[in-house]
Amino acid sequence: MPPPKPRTGWHARLSQSIIMRDGKRLVTLADARTVVLALPAADRERATWKAAARLLIAAAEQGGDITAATEQVRLALFLQARLGPA
Repeated sequence: MPPPKPRTGWHARLSQSIIMRDGKRLVTLADARTVVLALPAADRERATWKAAARLLIAAAEQGGDITAATEQVRLALFLQARLGPA
């Protein structure tokens, strides 16, 4: 039996899970997308979140760098004091 294929697209796993301050765990690109889409419009306009959105889309839809997308989401959460304990 062949090994299972890695998930791709929005179901692909982040390079490492991210725990938010409220306890929510982000595991997939789709989880991170949900957080971005739930942000108030003013937050989505911040450069860090715009970069996160671009990297997430690239990773999910164009085979982009999942690690870069994960780290950018982590940075954006950190800068808004929404990142949970390591």
